Amino acid sequence: MAVGERSAVPEGAVGNGGPRGFGDLLSRLAADLRRLLDQKLALLKLELSEELAALARRSVLLVAGGAVAVLGVFLLVIALAIWLGEAMGSLPGGFAVVGVVLALGGGGLALVAQRQLSAQRFVPRRTVEELRRDAQWIKHEL
Repeated sequence: MAVGERSAVPEGAVGNGGPRGFGDLLSRLAADLRRLLDQKLALLKLELSEELAALARRSVLLVAGGAVAVLGVFLLVIALAIWLGEAMGSLPGGFAVVGVVLALGGGGLALVAQRQLSAQRFVPRRTVEELRRDAQWIKHEL
């Protein structure tokens, strides 16, 4: 038989024309179950790779934005500390005040970033939903 040709024997029949036996049905069920599990595994892999890619993009954006902001803020902080120190009459005092303000602000920003990263879900929602539907279907069929 050439590739792509179909057999003359119908799918539900055995070679002698009789109906399939219970063993054939079980083997077909096992093959279908294997194919279903392979599909679910492929969906899980795809969903996890999407979530990890999104996490990587957000992390790179966070690092790049932070680096640029640090450079700009560094220059502004030096200027502010010198100006504040001259206004207070103590250059080290100006640097101390600016340092405390920056430490508090940086801590607040770190908390915001930590909350956003912790909100990232690694549970594959579509896969879990599909597995639940399959479990309901199997319960209903049995």
